[in-house]
Amino acid sequence: MSPASRLSGLQRDVLALYRSILREAIRKDRRASLPSASGGPGSKHLRVCQMLSSTGDELGTTAFARDQFRKEASSVKRSDFKTIEYKIRKGRKQLQLLKMPGVNLVGSR
Repeated sequence: MSPASRLSGLQRDVLALYRSILREAIRKDRRASLPSASGGPGSKHLRVCQMLSSTGDELGTTAFARDQFRKEASSVKRSDFKTIEYKIRKGRKQLQLLKMPGVNLVGSR
Protein backbone atom coordinates (compact mmCIF):
# COMPACT_ATOMS: atom_id res chain seq x y z
CA MET A 1 0.00 0.00 0.00
CA SER A 2 1.58 3.27 -1.08
CA PRO A 3 1.26 6.40 1.01
CA ALA A 4 -1.30 8.95 -0.14
CA SER A 5 0.09 11.70 -2.31
CA ARG A 6 0.39 15.07 -0.68
CA LEU A 7 -1.85 17.84 -1.87
CA SER A 8 -0.46 21.11 -3.14
CA GLY A 9 -1.54 24.39 -1.59
CA LEU A 10 -3.81 25.13 -4.53
CA GLN A 11 -5.46 21.72 -4.27
CA ARG A 12 -6.06 22.26 -0.55
CA ASP A 13 -7.61 25.67 -1.31
CA VAL A 14 -9.95 24.17 -3.90
CA LEU A 15 -11.06 21.36 -1.58
CA ALA A 16 -11.55 23.76 1.34
CA LEU A 17 -13.69 26.03 -0.85
CA TYR A 18 -15.74 23.05 -2.09
CA ARG A 19 -16.39 21.85 1.46
CA SER A 20 -17.34 25.36 2.61
CA ILE A 21 -19.75 25.84 -0.27
CA LEU A 22 -21.40 22.46 0.33
CA ARG A 23 -21.73 23.12 4.08
CA GLU A 24 -23.41 26.46 3.47
CA ALA A 25 -25.65 25.04 0.73
CA ILE A 26 -26.79 22.25 3.05
CA ARG A 27 -27.55 24.83 5.76
CA LYS A 28 -29.61 26.86 3.28
CA ASP A 29 -31.55 23.80 2.16
CA ARG A 30 -32.28 22.82 5.76
CA ARG A 31 -33.46 26.34 6.63
CA ALA A 32 -35.60 26.49 3.50
CA SER A 33 -37.24 23.15 4.25
CA LEU A 34 -38.30 24.16 7.75
CA PRO A 35 -42.02 24.97 7.84
CA SER A 36 -42.80 28.63 8.27
CA ALA A 37 -45.03 29.46 11.24
CA SER A 38 -46.63 32.38 9.41
CA GLY A 39 -47.41 30.40 6.28
CA GLY A 40 -45.41 32.96 4.33
CA PRO A 41 -43.08 32.45 1.40
CA GLY A 42 -41.15 29.72 3.23
CA SER A 43 -44.18 27.43 3.19
CA LYS A 44 -44.48 27.78 -0.58
CA HIS A 45 -40.81 26.83 -0.93
CA LEU A 46 -41.39 23.87 1.38
CA ARG A 47 -44.14 22.57 -0.89
CA VAL A 48 -41.86 22.93 -3.92
CA CYS A 49 -39.05 21.11 -2.09
CA GLN A 50 -41.42 18.32 -1.11
CA MET A 51 -42.59 17.96 -4.71
CA LEU A 52 -38.99 17.83 -5.93
CA SER A 53 -37.98 15.26 -3.33
CA SER A 54 -40.99 13.11 -4.16
CA THR A 55 -39.85 12.98 -7.79
CA GLY A 56 -36.37 11.86 -6.72
CA ASP A 57 -34.53 15.07 -7.61
CA GLU A 58 -32.04 16.52 -5.18
CA LEU A 59 -32.95 19.71 -3.36
CA GLY A 60 -32.06 23.09 -4.82
CA THR A 61 -29.00 24.79 -3.40
CA THR A 62 -26.87 21.74 -2.61
CA ALA A 63 -27.41 20.13 -6.01
CA PHE A 64 -26.87 23.44 -7.78
CA ALA A 65 -23.64 24.11 -5.85
CA ARG A 66 -22.27 20.63 -6.56
CA ASP A 67 -23.16 20.75 -10.26
CA GLN A 68 -21.86 24.30 -10.71
CA PHE A 69 -18.58 23.50 -8.96
CA ARG A 70 -17.98 20.44 -11.13
CA LYS A 71 -18.92 22.32 -14.28
CA GLU A 72 -16.44 25.10 -13.46
CA ALA A 73 -13.74 22.57 -12.51
CA SER A 74 -14.11 20.57 -15.71
CA SER A 75 -13.59 23.69 -17.83
CA VAL A 76 -10.06 24.33 -16.49
CA LYS A 77 -6.83 22.46 -17.16
CA ARG A 78 -4.92 21.26 -14.10
CA SER A 79 -1.84 23.23 -15.18
CA ASP A 80 -3.68 26.55 -15.68
CA PHE A 81 -2.81 28.05 -12.30
CA LYS A 82 -3.93 31.60 -13.06
CA THR A 83 -7.42 30.48 -14.05
CA ILE A 84 -7.66 28.17 -11.02
CA GLU A 85 -6.69 31.03 -8.70
CA TYR A 86 -9.24 33.29 -10.41
CA LYS A 87 -11.98 30.67 -10.00
CA ILE A 88 -11.08 30.24 -6.32
CA ARG A 89 -11.46 34.00 -5.78
CA LYS A 90 -14.75 33.97 -7.69
CA GLY A 91 -15.97 31.00 -5.63
CA ARG A 92 -15.12 32.75 -2.36
CA LYS A 93 -17.16 35.77 -3.46
CA GLN A 94 -20.09 33.52 -4.32
CA LEU A 95 -19.74 31.81 -0.94
CA GLN A 96 -19.97 35.19 0.78
CA LEU A 97 -23.15 35.90 -1.17
CA LEU A 98 -24.56 32.52 -0.20
CA LYS A 99 -23.84 33.23 3.46
CA MET A 100 -25.95 36.40 3.38
CA PRO A 101 -29.12 35.97 5.45
CA GLY A 102 -31.43 37.22 2.69
CA VAL A 103 -30.35 34.52 0.25
CA ASN A 104 -32.58 31.45 0.56
CA LEU A 105 -31.97 29.54 -2.64
CA VAL A 106 -29.32 29.73 -5.31
CA GLY A 107 -30.40 28.44 -8.68
CA SER A 108 -33.23 26.08 -9.40
CA ARG A 109 -33.47 23.00 -11.54
